[in-house]
Amino acid sequence: MSCRSSTASTNNQNAAGLAAEEMLKLEGFADALKAATPEKPVVLAVLSQDATSESVTGRTTGYVNKMKELAAQYGNVIVVGHDLWATKPDEAPENPSILIHVEISATPETVDVTNSANAVLNIENLHSVFLSNEGAVNGFLAATNAGSDLGDGGRYADLVVAGFDAGAPQKNAIREGWFAGSITQDPYRIGFLAVELAFKASQGEEVSDVDTGAQWYTAENIDNPDIALLVYD
Repeated sequence: MSCRSSTASTNNQNAAGLAAEEMLKLEGFADALKAATPEKPVVLAVLSQDATSESVTGRTTGYVNKMKELAAQYGNVIVVGHDLWATKPDEAPENPSILIHVEISATPETVDVTNSANAVLNIENLHSVFLSNEGAVNGFLAATNAGSDLGDGGRYADLVVAGFDAGAPQKNAIREGWFAGSITQDPYRIGFLAVELAFKASQGEEVSDVDTGAQWYTAENIDNPDIALLVYD
């Protein structure tokens, strides 16, 4: 779309899809999908604080769609949980071995998100969890003893967790190794391109919406200059 009004913002579906791509690259992740069977399926969960806000629903959709696409090479995939994303009965594959479970909190309040996180943690054969924003991250950390249950020797030490955004608790979870990685938006590009687009529009030039991108950050790269610029407090 070209016009004289545009936005510079994160494409939330693409950004969450990046999380799915990066999780598939993690050591042992693809192997777990290959080893799954209809009798003992592997569960890949998504925890979101709501199903109404554009950014959160975009991230939920982006992750589910990309993970479904990528996981299909290892077995039949079905999406379960919230009705907005669950596979329709007439579209469900036979003998699915990979389940993508979408859990949506009753409200965005931390207590409700924590309750939803506990529900996810009680799912049998749970292998991974994607947390679609800072609210989901904070509720999940509250459900895991401030994250320590995800550490070595912890109750959920084998769980693969990825987040979205870059609040202080989430960055600590990254540094501690409790999260495999998280997605951060690019506030620098958002600001720079917003000014650039505004100037071009003021000069009568046609402009179009711009996806400012996102980055996957981990314990290994969080202090790299190009990432540190994006995850400041």
